[in-house]
Amino acid sequence: MTADSQTQPAMIAARQRRLPRAVGLLAAALLVAGGSYLAPAIIGGLNGTSGGSAAVPRAVLPDPGAAAPVDGTASDGRLPLPERIAFWTVRVKEQPSDFVSFVQLAVTWSEQGRLRLDLDAYLRAGNAVERALAVAPAYPAALAARASIRFATHDFAGAVADASDALRTAPADPSALAIRGDSLLELGRIDEAAATYEQLRPIAGGPAFDIRQARLAFVRGDTAGALEFARKALIGASGGGAAGTEITDPVQRGFYHFALGEYARLSGAANLAEDEFRAALKLRATDLGALVGLARVQAFDGDVYAAIETLGSVVAIAPTPEAEALLGDLLAARVAGANQSPADRMADRAAGAAAYGTVRLTRTLSAFAGSVYDRQLILFDLDHGAADVGTLDASRAALLVRPDAVGHDLVAWALHRLGRDDEARAESQTAMASGAADARTLFHAGAIAAALGDVGEARRLIDTALGQGPALDPIERAEATEVRAALATGSTPSR
Repeated sequence: MTADSQTQPAMIAARQRRLPRAVGLLAAALLVAGGSYLAPAIIGGLNGTSGGSAAVPRAVLPDPGAAAPVDGTASDGRLPLPERIAFWTVRVKEQPSDFVSFVQLAVTWSEQGRLRLDLDAYLRAGNAVERALAVAPAYPAALAARASIRFATHDFAGAVADASDALRTAPADPSALAIRGDSLLELGRIDEAAATYEQLRPIAGGPAFDIRQARLAFVRGDTAGALEFARKALIGASGGGAAGTEITDPVQRGFYHFALGEYARLSGAANLAEDEFRAALKLRATDLGALVGLARVQAFDGDVYAAIETLGSVVAIAPTPEAEALLGDLLAARVAGANQSPADRMADRAAGAAAYGTVRLTRTLSAFAGSVYDRQLILFDLDHGAADVGTLDASRAALLVRPDAVGHDLVAWALHRLGRDDEARAESQTAMASGAADARTLFHAGAIAAALGDVGEARRLIDTALGQGPALDPIERAEATEVRAALATGSTPSR
């Protein structure tokens, strides 16, 4: 048995021991930008009501809510999170018909799910809110809470239904309006989402509204507009907007720094992105969205060692598929370099195999984890040599559930990997019909055009994608560069 094969099982086993506790949603990170290969986290109320933010590139921008530090007293004087969970747990045991307390327990468990990146906490939140609805089926706050939980766990149609039911009783409920708009956006119903946000404007304007406008602009392909809305949201959160919009809680304030950083990264503004990610981390050192964003910028800048170190901090807290895949890719890149000793190269190979193993392990944890991370896991397979008819079927199934631009792009990429490029182009064109102009979608469209011999279009699309700098992950940037080089020499790009 080789040293690699001895080390790898031990590393994967160590990750397995962490996963049931830590697998969860990348807090305040993955929903800032567009479509969503990544997992949305719980979204809650506006302007200080309970709620959450999400994980980023490519999804929705929920309001960060009134998040409290996990192990400390919040800036608004609330008790630490474990004590609040204990309080509401005792309350509902003593008063099993107290549906208001069950909602509070659900909201508190949801907060733990967001801050600790814990899927099990969302399950507990769901159980609590179901108990509330069993007693009071039409209680708007319970319906809005269940909508938030369903959003977090990717039941977007269910979230729309719950939020709509809540709005029938409380038509001006900002939380219900927000979750309805965000869920519609995840389902690709962009115009309906925009109309819902307009209902929200006079009720709950300010940073939480502006950050949703950033998300909406990005989905429509207006990256410059998304960046400006994100700037406006941060200014408002910092007290530079309308009266009463200043946010003093460091977790909430950090979210807006992260959001601006993520939109900057996705638009190619690497320096601004790094500055904002670091600003978010000054406010909350364990902000995983900001850490992953910083690692991406570090990798783009060529500092692979720093990026790996940053990602090591991430996976020590929460080994999400996104972070583990990126870590594995960077370890592979370091192995391919010429500056390592044989022992270091062997260690990196083993660590990379363990990171990839953790990604693949996610889908075996539970159907719940597999559905939350379905798009990430499919994309991982497509970009790591595991494309087959089953992967294509999985991408089509994901599209049926969530028919947005990213879903069409994922199907297009699966078809391309299987050599079915005429079909792939049709799906890619559908993906871009709404205006989608993120770097990944453009790169995929360019690679498909190259495979079909449309050299001019392929060059235009790939050059645009590469021009967005750190918006492409390292493995995507390497492939895009390879395809572009093949076009320059007239050779056939690989798949």
